[in-house]
Amino acid sequence: MSERLNGFTLAEVLITLGIIGIVAAMTLPGIIHKKHKKDLETAFKKAYGSLETAVYSLSPETFSTYTGDVAGGSTEFFDEMFKKYKIINEGKWDKLYTKNNRITVKNYKLQKGQQNNCVGLPSKIIADGSAIAASYNCYSTWIVIDTNGPKKGPNALGHDIFHFTLSSKGQIIPLGSQEYTHWEMQGNDTYCSKNSTNLMNGASCAYFAVTDTCPDNPELSYWECLP
Repeated sequence: MSERLNGFTLAEVLITLGIIGIVAAMTLPGIIHKKHKKDLETAFKKAYGSLETAVYSLSPETFSTYTGDVAGGSTEFFDEMFKKYKIINEGKWDKLYTKNNRITVKNYKLQKGQQNNCVGLPSKIIADGSAIAASYNCYSTWIVIDTNGPKKGPNALGHDIFHFTLSSKGQIIPLGSQEYTHWEMQGNDTYCSKNSTNLMNGASCAYFAVTDTCPDNPELSYWECLP
């Protein structure tokens, strides 16, 4: 009597592969999205750490050596700060962030966004792929970083583009902090919230990224609740 061989029929194999495909289609986007958020978090921590190193390695005396005026594009302090970075390229931000003759910056909700005219966008490309700009304008100091540079997305406020200012003693103040008192981009309900429709929504998210706090739900981390 011949032995009967056990195995899978072609139909069973196809059904199994179909089930695996359906499960993968359902779970893979979530895994990719989670990894993307983790990449943004890692890039932010690295860029913010570099900013702290650059600013706090300078003396308070250096901070007081402003040469810019109300609309000045540079100060001696910023010139010294930039020396702490390995800048490999420099241009006009409106060229770096332009595609098809349009500025491509997005807001916190990844919708069409708008840069702030007092601050602009990063114009100095750093060797690690990030970008930075700093100036004195609209009666305040401004620092803006793009944690992964203009060539890599999403180029969105609160995702990879973050704004900072400096106190009178040269301390970094992330926008969104209670210490931030300038009139531009003031009000986190407008400038860092999933409920805001403002074109510059995301401009005051730096504080929440630094403290890793969700602006709309304090029980979540910043990157966990990122749209």
